[in-house]
Amino acid sequence: MNNENKRKVFKLNEDDILEILSEHLAEESGFDTFQSQAILLGTPGNDLRLVAVVGDLEDDEISGIDLEEMDIELNYNGSHPD
Repeated sequence: MNNENKRKVFKLNEDDILEILSEHLAEESGFDTFQSQAILLGTPGNDLRLVAVVGDLEDDEISGIDLEEMDIELNYNGSHPD
């Protein structure tokens, strides 16, 4: 069997990565329609991390949240252990 027939290769830019992750987090959190803001911080292979806020579509305050400040205040809360 040739594995190349089942293989998909992707090269995503930062906007694509943020969109996919935000959509996943919104879906996982039970939002059908949502508003989000997200940022990638750190250095790949060292301390790369995503800080994201996802909320109701009507939550206009999300766009004003300082994600870099949130990065300082938050502990990791993802589903994968450190």
